[in-house]
Amino acid sequence: MATNLSKKSVSINPLKVSQPLGGTLAMQGFYKSIPIIHGSQGCAAFIKALMTRHFRDPISIQTSALQEMNVIFGGVENLYEAIDNVIEKHDPDIISVLSTSLTEVAGDDIQANIKDYLKKNYRENRLVVGVSLPDFVGSLESGYNQTVDAIVSAVLEQTKSKVPKVRLNQRINLLVGSHLTPADVIELKDIITSYGFEVIAIPDLSTSLSGHLLEGFTSLSRGGVPLDYLEQLVTAKYTIAVGASMQPIAEKIFAYTGIPFQVFPSVTGLLATDALFTFLQSISRENVPLRYMLQRENLVDAMLDAHFYYLGSSAVVALEPDHLYSISSWLREMGVELNRLVTTHHSPVIHKLGEEVVIGDLDDLEEGASKNDVWISNSQGKQGAIRKECSYLPMGFPVYHILGAVHATSVGYRGTLELVNKVGNLLMERKEEHNHESSFFFNE
Repeated sequence: MATNLSKKSVSINPLKVSQPLGGTLAMQGFYKSIPIIHGSQGCAAFIKALMTRHFRDPISIQTSALQEMNVIFGGVENLYEAIDNVIEKHDPDIISVLSTSLTEVAGDDIQANIKDYLKKNYRENRLVVGVSLPDFVGSLESGYNQTVDAIVSAVLEQTKSKVPKVRLNQRINLLVGSHLTPADVIELKDIITSYGFEVIAIPDLSTSLSGHLLEGFTSLSRGGVPLDYLEQLVTAKYTIAVGASMQPIAEKIFAYTGIPFQVFPSVTGLLATDALFTFLQSISRENVPLRYMLQRENLVDAMLDAHFYYLGSSAVVALEPDHLYSISSWLREMGVELNRLVTTHHSPVIHKLGEEVVIGDLDDLEEGASKNDVWISNSQGKQGAIRKECSYLPMGFPVYHILGAVHATSVGYRGTLELVNKVGNLLMERKEEHNHESSFFFNE
């Protein structure tokens, strides 16, 4: 399998979004937390606007609001002032300072700055971490992963003297990949708890960005895993990581605590979901709950019903690496030919696909989309799908031209069933339109 870097000197219809946006997304999954974007005010404004369009919920974010002179003579004083103001006004439990291209190019050492700040302002029940996230490398997934890694590392460092000798057999750490929707997280938590386990989801977007109504207003994240509960991750029996990009964090938890882990690059599709349930059976010694046996039968029946439409079909897909692997593996399981795969940055998981993957933009996807049946990408790719006359399935980030993106489920038997029907209906409609056009031409 080859990974090709797009050779264009300019990005046309970009697929990738910035690392600080990924870091901001991760922070929404920690209770009473707030990210501070260390850069210009416009950086934070763009992130907030794009995330609000996608999730249709308030987004927790602040900025150090650097001006030209701050960049020239150093913005550390602005940063310390921003942290002090956030603490004084909002009293968060977790603060992450996310750098941007502006401060990275200027030479600010974000980790050193935070260490200096904590020497004078340390508080036991609050985490303040710095994460280096320049926009010119990586994408949403890498920014998300580095932020989660920084939070988990800080928690492990604080609790390393409290690692218990005896673990709670019924507690599981669930490391949630950036490609999972809040509804996906809910589904995974339901599956794991059905085996009698208590779940610590890291981060937990299911309680912050799932579209629930709360009274009042706060600038902090209104859901997610609380800091005191997050510190209990050292007491878990196992760590389950969903998404190959979360493996380094699982390895770090193992290195600190000795907690064994299992990585699932995907939990979308029949075989991938079977692997998850087999693992849960092995560690719980419990039978598969009846409702999931029925869901599996529903899925197999739906796959049988839909295979007439999937047979001989083709698709082009542009998503973040973990998401691309998950959806492409499922499409291949359904017998779909993959004619063009595009992602945002290099990742080890894309080498497992056995297909050529382009590191590029949505223009690269459009170049290879002619005469294909299905186009899968975020909302930025809709016009390209129309131009190439492909049936379009919105997925990834951002998705802002339809309602319910946060409620879309693609994991487990139920989520895979939802995907089978969604894509199957697109292919059915496409086939009916083709048959109608052929019949009209024949009658003429």
